[in-house]
Amino acid sequence: MDIGVIISIILFGVILYFLLVIIWNGILIFLGILRIIWQVVSFPFRCIFYIGAFLFGLGSEIWQYFSNRRSNERQTESSYAGREARQENTNHGFENSGSASGESSFSGEQRQSYKRPTAADKEEQYLQILELSRQTLSQENLKKNYRRLAKMYHPDKNPGNRIMEEKFKLLAEAYDYFSEKI
Repeated sequence: MDIGVIISIILFGVILYFLLVIIWNGILIFLGILRIIWQVVSFPFRCIFYIGAFLFGLGSEIWQYFSNRRSNERQTESSYAGREARQENTNHGFENSGSASGESSFSGEQRQSYKRPTAADKEEQYLQILELSRQTLSQENLKKNYRRLAKMYHPDKNPGNRIMEEKFKLLAEAYDYFSEKI
């Protein structure tokens, strides 16, 4: 092989390499230009899509806020009407149970309408709070019901529940009242 042939093959290879690099870079530049064109053309559509998604989410939140507010207002109105009717029919929100059973005699909405008993019917209400009657009132039943109810309504078992806290206070008040009398 002649040295001229070897040099021409090497030169042909180098030229071919540079041509391929130029073509490859041209393809990459062409694809880059296409990407820029795609970004520019699709930008308004992407903006419309993202703005629409944002407005849809915002509208959903606003709808949920006002529908919850309306339902809370309806519950409050019915709660006030029901509470007024119950206060006429019961002794300040306490039912006449007189039982010594383990179940509480207070319904859900009555828990919201607790009031301290007046002097006239204090003893009857204390019996109802302790879930006792005059016939079952004894030192043993008083302690048993107080302990059972105190465990149920204790603020440590019901953290942050003001209704249960108020019940616990009334229970302690009723227990103190009868523990001095018996």
